[in-house]
Amino acid sequence: MELKSCTYATVTTLGDFGPWISKVVLDLPCTVRANDIDARTFHIYVERHERTGEILMRKERGADHAAPSVGYVDVLAAYPCDECGRKLAFGTHVALEIAEQRLTKKIEGSVMGSRLLDDQLRITQLAALPGNDGDDPTCGLVFDTCRGDICPALKGWSNATQKTAVNGIALEYGFFEPSFKAEDSACFNPFAPETTVVPQKAPLVVYLHGAGEGKGATQGEGATRAYIGNRVTAISQAQIQRYFGGFAWVLVPQSPTFWMDNGTEQLGHSNQSIYSPVIKALIDEFVAEHADRIDTDRIVVAGLSNGGFMTLRLCADYPDFFAAGLPCCAPWYNATDEDVAALSKTPLWFTHSKGDELVCPQQTVLPLTVRLRDADANVHLTYFSHVEDLTGVYREADGSAKKTFNHGVWIHQFNDLCYQDFDGGNVLIDGEPVGCWEWSARVSR
Repeated sequence: MELKSCTYATVTTLGDFGPWISKVVLDLPCTVRANDIDARTFHIYVERHERTGEILMRKERGADHAAPSVGYVDVLAAYPCDECGRKLAFGTHVALEIAEQRLTKKIEGSVMGSRLLDDQLRITQLAALPGNDGDDPTCGLVFDTCRGDICPALKGWSNATQKTAVNGIALEYGFFEPSFKAEDSACFNPFAPETTVVPQKAPLVVYLHGAGEGKGATQGEGATRAYIGNRVTAISQAQIQRYFGGFAWVLVPQSPTFWMDNGTEQLGHSNQSIYSPVIKALIDEFVAEHADRIDTDRIVVAGLSNGGFMTLRLCADYPDFFAAGLPCCAPWYNATDEDVAALSKTPLWFTHSKGDELVCPQQTVLPLTVRLRDADANVHLTYFSHVEDLTGVYREADGSAKKTFNHGVWIHQFNDLCYQDFDGGNVLIDGEPVGCWEWSARVSR
């Protein structure tokens, strides 16, 4: 039987543990109905390629050698859909849902460096598709050409490069631009559309990625990995956007090395960074380009790990600029009196976990928070006992919540789960408990 080559598209989901292919959309030469197909009609073979072309060689935990990252993935569900994967009763496209697993991941690396991969799929038809109106059954389809990727969470996101270099450095960055249309707002109520207020100017959230999402040795990726590697895109989604009235800009610079680079050491404990004036210049440039749409009294800076450090560095260097700072698992060691005095001028909400394997809280956030409170700073700390999935999405084999390393506390920040203060009580505004994102949205410079 002669095989017929067809096209497919992938659908990417941005999850707590990175981006992954959650669905494959097949472009059929015929129309199918829901009862014509099931999860056994097609099978999927995956090869994970480096962007240079070769197949990724990966050493799995417990293995004694690296092996090609290739294999078959199970189809969980199959149904007719439109070209973007939206379910239909019948159509000329079929969606195949697949699980989050190693072979469906789109990024490879560690907390110290990562890179985007080129996942290549080959989907083979295993069962005939019934003919329509007397036509012969359709057989022998092979889907081996990808027509593109669909990622709904990236709606509104773009990449750019800083126009004016500072000290020879021009940062690549990603940004989310709110539409300023009522119907696109996270607060839009279709039953009472008049209640959605579209502001003239909106807040800006500057988010600083961790060590693993810097540019490093990668070429040609753009800044995308800086905001999809650890789901910074959550800030552009409804759960967090609603605190900002449904309209907030997001700016995500990408570090060429590490934010902790002081010009001598890339990961030193000097609490200095060559990137502080560069990021500040980028923010100023970005605000100037959108001066009629950004509220400069409501610029929030946040970041995780390496970016948590950079959050504090910016707040210390520019104490009257930011409305609030949200540092997460931030490696700020041996704070000086000058550090504390400068940081105390910006409202701060820290997030950290006991047992952090990379940034010891006893050497960083705990003494710093005490000193800031002694300085009468507006400071809060959500301190988790450990890090495990609190959303119900990820499970261990025994059904319990999936545990992850305790440094990865940013998954709670992006899931809007940082509510308790260090003393175990709630943070209140006007008598109501708020989390770190709502709190940051309700303060202004």
